[in-house]
Amino acid sequence: MSIVIVTGALAPYTQRLYDAFAAAYRVDLTVLVCEKIEPQRQWVLPLPKHVKVEVLSGLRKHVSYTRHIYLNPSVVSALRRLKPSVILIEDFSPTMAVAALYARAVGLPYGLKTDGHRGIDPGETSRVHRAMRRLLVPHAAFGVCASEDSVAFLGHWGLHKDRAHIVPIVTAWDPPTQVRRYEERPFDILFAGGINEHIKGALFFVDVIAGLRKRGFVPRVRVTGEGPLREEVASKLRDLNIEAHFDGAVAAEAMAKIYGSAKLLLFPSRGDAWGLVANEAAICGTPVIGSPAAISSRRLVEACGVGLMRPMTVDTWVDATMDILSSPARWQSFSDRRSEVVSRFSLERSVAALAGAFASTIGAEQIASLPQQRY
Repeated sequence: MSIVIVTGALAPYTQRLYDAFAAAYRVDLTVLVCEKIEPQRQWVLPLPKHVKVEVLSGLRKHVSYTRHIYLNPSVVSALRRLKPSVILIEDFSPTMAVAALYARAVGLPYGLKTDGHRGIDPGETSRVHRAMRRLLVPHAAFGVCASEDSVAFLGHWGLHKDRAHIVPIVTAWDPPTQVRRYEERPFDILFAGGINEHIKGALFFVDVIAGLRKRGFVPRVRVTGEGPLREEVASKLRDLNIEAHFDGAVAAEAMAKIYGSAKLLLFPSRGDAWGLVANEAAICGTPVIGSPAAISSRRLVEACGVGLMRPMTVDTWVDATMDILSSPARWQSFSDRRSEVVSRFSLERSVAALAGAFASTIGAEQIASLPQQRY
């Protein structure tokens, strides 16, 4: 059985999921990508062991630091050559529309994968994005969703909820077997991700640090990641007389040690779809304060009890930060719940859920008959 996934670009965590799925069910899985690595990304992808990855030729317009448009007509010739049993399409770029139209023309089932939600959906305001959703969603055989919010997003555009399958977001690396205690962590506060304001809230993060400073608490700060506001954030922290360590871009396999070095992750998202840093911090026993803009704040941080979700007002975040950091016992109560995240968002659970999504279209007996093995 052959499966093809069409996506803009692979990330370490999606490659890990697909590789594990292909290994577990011995599926002939090919991922067609529009770009090997998008310009704003700093990660290095390991060579996949069980998945074939092909970069499509075509046009790539990088509209902004985080927005890209792809048009790859070569997706049609690739699909003709690969002859998949089913296609899984990620995103709503023109390339994905071409793949969906091809599938409809030849009677091939396709699914849509998304971690999006209506709170950040440009389809609500843009006629072009709205047209793409109306073209792709109603004709999809199934949906692969990161959360109930993604199910509602696809449902809004025409996919019945019975055809939507929740596949939990997984990290690119295994959870550590042991985590550091409160007193063993040299940094108080961590910021991890793209250093920008419009999505990650980097300047809001600085405002929270300033608020802590006014209350007499001088935190030890660590910032991991790259972005257009790195120098501005560094300058503002220096002006506050805050000693901050900047890591820059870090390989995925090094992130567990970084999360384990901090007592608290501040995640002031202004527009994330899910927010993987919450997963990563939580499995390292690092409590999280997240904003309502990231679905992980509600579906993971609050649901599993590994931190707090707070509205984006500085005083509220200062209060929450002081609440957690001022009491080692309170901190420990959040850290100890990491096992709930490890269980709910395990690779094994996600692989099984992805298999269930494909089985809903190509037949459970086909998936069940595949020779399974440990990955």
